[in-house]
Amino acid sequence: MSSADQTPAGPTPPRSRRRLAIVVAVVVLALALIVAFVVVPAVSGSEDGDEPTATASETAPTDQGETAVPTDTAPPAAGPVTPESPPVGLDESPTVVDGVTVRVKSLDPVDGQAALPGEVSGPAVRAELEVYNSSDAAVDLSTVVVNLAHGAGRTPANTLSTGTSSLPASVPAGSTVTGTYVFAVPTDDQADLRLTFDYAVDVPVVVFEGSTS
Repeated sequence: MSSADQTPAGPTPPRSRRRLAIVVAVVVLALALIVAFVVVPAVSGSEDGDEPTATASETAPTDQGETAVPTDTAPPAAGPVTPESPPVGLDESPTVVDGVTVRVKSLDPVDGQAALPGEVSGPAVRAELEVYNSSDAAVDLSTVVVNLAHGAGRTPANTLSTGTSSLPASVPAGSTVTGTYVFAVPTDDQADLRLTFDYAVDVPVVVFEGSTS
C-alpha cells in the first residue's frame, strides 16, 4: 500500500555531498597545519643536533665596573734581601753610611722583666748602641732596626719592653745618640751573640759578634 508521505530511497542530493566534502577538506587542512608547525620542526631539530645549553656563568650578568680576577694569579714575589757586611768585633766602630758610624757601647747580662703579653721574664742581654754623625747635616734613623740572635743555631731573641729605649728618629750633625735594647737570651747562649744594625734596605746590615763575658 502506498502513501503520499513516503519518499523512495535514492542517491544523496548534490548539495549534501558538497557540504560533506568541504568539512573533510577543512579537517585535512587543519591536520596538515598541525604537522607543519609542530612535528616537522621537532624532527628537524633532532636531525641537526641540539644547540649547546648556556651555563649559569655564561648567562649571568656581571656588575658594571667590576674587574675580573684571574684564578691563576701567581703568588707575590718575596721582597729584596738586604745584604750583610762581614761581622766585626764588639769593640769596633764600623761605618754605616758616609759620615755615620755605630758602635756597641755595652753588652751586659741582666734579669729581663716581662711587661707585655707574650714576654717572659728571665735571663736577658742589654745592648747599648751609640751612633755618631760626623757629617754637616742631620741623618735620619727612623728606619733603623736592631736585632740579636744567639747560640749556634742563630736563634732570634725576643725584645723586652722593660729597659728598652730605641734610638731617636735622627742624629744631628756632629752629634752622638744612643739607644738601649733588652733581649731575652738564655744564660748558656750569652757567650755566642750576633747583634745586627739594619739602617735601610739599600744599605748593608752592620753585624757585631761577641759575648757578654
